[in-house]
Amino acid sequence: MIKKIIKHCASVMSKWLNGKNAIAKDDSEYGFHLIDTEEKLHDLIKKLRNEKEIAVDLESNSLYSYHARICLMQISTRKENYVVDTLLIKNISDVDEIFSNVRIRKVLHGAYYDVEMFYKCAGIQIRNLFDTQIAASFTGETKTGLSSLVEKNFGVHLEKKYQKSNWAIRPLPPAMIQYAISDTKYLLPLFDILKKQLNEKNRFEWVIEECELLTQSVIYEKKKTKSIKGTGKVPKKYLPIVEAIIEFRENIAKEKDIPPFRILDRETIFKIATMEHPDIKKLRDLTVRCRMIQKHIPEILEIIKNARNKPVKNKTIHKKKVYSNECLKRSENLHLWRLEKAKLLGIQPHLILSHQQIDSLVSMDVRTIQDIEKNTCLKKWQKTVFGKDLYSILTSS
Repeated sequence: MIKKIIKHCASVMSKWLNGKNAIAKDDSEYGFHLIDTEEKLHDLIKKLRNEKEIAVDLESNSLYSYHARICLMQISTRKENYVVDTLLIKNISDVDEIFSNVRIRKVLHGAYYDVEMFYKCAGIQIRNLFDTQIAASFTGETKTGLSSLVEKNFGVHLEKKYQKSNWAIRPLPPAMIQYAISDTKYLLPLFDILKKQLNEKNRFEWVIEECELLTQSVIYEKKKTKSIKGTGKVPKKYLPIVEAIIEFRENIAKEKDIPPFRILDRETIFKIATMEHPDIKKLRDLTVRCRMIQKHIPEILEIIKNARNKPVKNKTIHKKKVYSNECLKRSENLHLWRLEKAKLLGIQPHLILSHQQIDSLVSMDVRTIQDIEKNTCLKKWQKTVFGKDLYSILTSS
């Protein structure tokens, strides 16, 4: 056995040094099956057709490329782990047969990004999703990260050192592959535990609806306008400059295939936009750590001058809503009720009602409980579980 392990390690190291193989040797004895050809992928699809649930995760190069790609896909069944090299297999759209099959439950953790990447990069729509992070939050867990849940339920510490790695590099070191596998190998046992806890609390259907809404939000999401967090703290007169610099940064990032934040970080953008009497020297000193932007300083100076003469766009200004006294009283009562209900159920208040949902309720003309049913911001489970409470609050305020 020792000789076999030594031989295997030597083989992997040889391939690593020579760069001949994209990923270390496929050997189920070492925890995974490598899928690196379309033929192997089709064989995997045949096997997955018989599964009731599968665990899924992906790794991308989004921290290193503007045009992010799916670089690795991990799939775990009850018995096996599979690593799909999606850089070698150019077309992975055939797995949509499995992912869109409503009879097979897909278990992911923190699924939004993965669902978005599958849809945007491969046109794959995930149906019958179960997000273990969402599920954990509805059981009352406050630490819903995968590593925290795995350590709590299985006593296993998951390594985090490769979270921000570039998954487009080839060959991939064996340690990175093992890290990738660990993201799915515990998901199905975790699903079993969470499902049991949710059923005991009669909340399983709540989570199923939340997960369905997540997949729909990705598919029907409108194209986002490029923006950055923190603009609300920037004085309005500087917002046209911020927007102009963001657009300029976006164009450079797209051209060089580099994430925008690696071109110019948001804090520097705010400092540039609010700078009094900017000149080339000041801008060079401020962006000394942003090497890729240094040669564009004259252009940025010109952008600032032009943007200062532009009016602030209406969509940029977030006008504060003005509520009547009746609406304010309703809002206060809903917030108090939400806190009490969250404490009673042992979950976070935002899971009971979001601020957006409260805003949609306070100005409603509620005369019968059926009016609550007409609120499009509320989810079905919320209407079923909290409908009577909400009707009572809104008609008594």
